[in-house]
Amino acid sequence: MMPMPESFDVYKILQVDPEASPEVIEAAYRTLAEINHPDRNPAADAGERLAEIYRAYEVLSDPQRRAAYDRHRTGGSGASDGTSVPDVISAKSFRLVNDDGQTRAALSLDQDGDPMLVMNDRSGNRRFALFQGESGQQQLAINDQNGHARFWVGESGDGRPMLFTTDSDGKRRFGIYQAEGGQQWLAINDQNGDARFWVGETDDGRPMLYTTDSNGHIRFAIYQDEDGQQQLVVNDQNGIVRLLLGASANGSPILYTTDSNGKRRFELSQRDNGEQALIIGDQNSVFRLFLGQAYDGAPTLFTADSNGKTRFAIHQAEDGSQALMLIDNDDDAVTVISEESQIG
Repeated sequence: MMPMPESFDVYKILQVDPEASPEVIEAAYRTLAEINHPDRNPAADAGERLAEIYRAYEVLSDPQRRAAYDRHRTGGSGASDGTSVPDVISAKSFRLVNDDGQTRAALSLDQDGDPMLVMNDRSGNRRFALFQGESGQQQLAINDQNGHARFWVGESGDGRPMLFTTDSDGKRRFGIYQAEGGQQWLAINDQNGDARFWVGETDDGRPMLYTTDSNGHIRFAIYQDEDGQQQLVVNDQNGIVRLLLGASANGSPILYTTDSNGKRRFELSQRDNGEQALIIGDQNSVFRLFLGQAYDGAPTLFTADSNGKTRFAIHQAEDGSQALMLIDNDDDAVTVISEESQIG
């Protein structure tokens, strides 16, 4: 077995000779404990040093543990009574220090008895930490050179996984997490910590992507509706859909825009029989202009008044001839302005 690293030498911690008597060890412990007590020593690591001194004294004040430690320290085979080296050096924390005495890594138990591992840079700033939260959840944090947590992987209070990054001001900018319903989400936040871009799932597992403005209103979204149709919507600052591009319930493509009151004003759609149509409506959602195809596939165009009555029409008859007509508001008086047979 290799000798214990010198940085773990309990004799050096208590500043005594390996041949020191129990009385000398006792005196050294009491002196160092008093000097390094946090109530008297303002140093930031005074508590850690006091704990280290106490652990060293635990080993050297017990003849059996001291003998086993001495055998291990000098490269012996360990304790003959079955006591292992980890038993001999068991303690609440261990530190790795550099030649200047700076702690570069520490494995310890916190005040609640939970394990914690930290790594510091050469300036003594914490850069990496593994620890257990108050609710028992596991956490990993990576800090920048100023000690700010920039990358975090762990669990929420109820054990759901979570990952996020932050900027230099500590604002969360990127996150991956699991919502309470089990659905997965990716969020990108702005410099104020507000979520602006989301990719994830609805409560019933349908995919969704959306962006929000600085007030948290959804402005752009791509999602799958309950019928399985794909939709793209653009909303205004009040959350009203102003543009939709997607599919109707039967899967036919559709595009429409609305005014600020949510009334549909412009629409491109495909009807059940596959015919294409362009429709413009007024502020009351009454169709005022229709350009498309009749049910037999013939091209047609008509306008309507505010009551929805057809007033002006261009269409193709069954024989293929074209006609332009004016219709009065009773839908019964038709004036033919021109037809193909008259001009051709």
